[in-house]
Amino acid sequence: MFLDPQSFIVFVGAFIVCGALLGMIFFNSDDFQVLRRMAGMPTAPVATREVGNSPAAVKQAIAEAADEADEGDGDGEEEEAQPEGDGDGATQTLMKFLEGSIAVLIKEKIQISGADKFGANLFLAGAAEVIKDENKLNDQQFVDLLQKALALIGNKPDAAQKLADKYEEYLLEPQYIGTFQDGSKALRKYAKGDEKSVAAMAKTIKKWRNPKESDIAKNDGPITVLFTDIVGSTKITQELGDEGAQKIVRAHNAIVRVALKDHGGTEVKHTGDGIMARFGHADQSVEASVKMLKGVIIHNKEFPALPLHMRIGINAGQPIVEDNDLFGSTVQMAARVCDAAETDGVLVTNIVRELCTGKSLKFKEAGKYGMKGIEGPVVLYTPAP
Repeated sequence: MFLDPQSFIVFVGAFIVCGALLGMIFFNSDDFQVLRRMAGMPTAPVATREVGNSPAAVKQAIAEAADEADEGDGDGEEEEAQPEGDGDGATQTLMKFLEGSIAVLIKEKIQISGADKFGANLFLAGAAEVIKDENKLNDQQFVDLLQKALALIGNKPDAAQKLADKYEEYLLEPQYIGTFQDGSKALRKYAKGDEKSVAAMAKTIKKWRNPKESDIAKNDGPITVLFTDIVGSTKITQELGDEGAQKIVRAHNAIVRVALKDHGGTEVKHTGDGIMARFGHADQSVEASVKMLKGVIIHNKEFPALPLHMRIGINAGQPIVEDNDLFGSTVQMAARVCDAAETDGVLVTNIVRELCTGKSLKFKEAGKYGMKGIEGPVVLYTPAP
């Protein structure tokens, strides 16, 4: 598949101006030469243009750069063929998204420092993965796409490959997962026409600098709280020793955190034998719990000498939010529901079931349970196949 001349001109023009904008706040003269080489342009000295801080000024500068690229194009050389499914249209989507994000950074006078860059890289990796999944790019195409994006915030050419190599490892860290998810969510919204989503990168950098200032308190509706618990953790330590028990804890953490990443959950804290997480939507918590138990089955088939079993409990309400943690009766009930669940089972309260109304989820009554501090038995439910 070949890039048509118009698409190539637009892409190169946007690419050059993004580099120019970032040069005002991040780059030195050598960085401009790197950008020009990546864009296929001569490495002659670059005369930076004066660009205002308003989005309108940014758009005007991009239009002018596209015109200049049009005037300079005409060497008659055949463009390099691109592999089928490389998603160059999607690449333009990502670059336009980044262009808007840069405009917000300029407007809010936010400079990406060395300490911020890793968080910004994770954000863009999350956005790039959406492009990869929706356009079925292979791993190398994903790295190439990510490289283009990371270069525009001052990264070296090999930064994308290094990030890709440690991808799964990074996504086991709660803060990293959240930053990655911010990028994915923002790009999905942008692709659906939500131009306000370009402000997400600036918000993410602020949150990266101050991780305790979470947006958990800004949830407009009920917060769904999920607890996991490793079954028989004391017995596991006795039988396998500390090292073996820790391997099972790590396997549990990996399974739970991947499910949280895939279904919009956020880890609140590790409880020692499990994880407490929260969701903005009840149906996502149930879907995550189902994926967690599927992960347990896969783990036990692959590592029979390190058997893992867990139980999961889910409740929803308006917990007390303090210091990036959750407290109150909603949380207490979720923990008790988890305790009541069978091995490799999930229990949810009636409010969770009702919040899932209209979704493609089905539940069956699991029974009536006595709960400490709750008058009368409580009817709980379990997801049905």
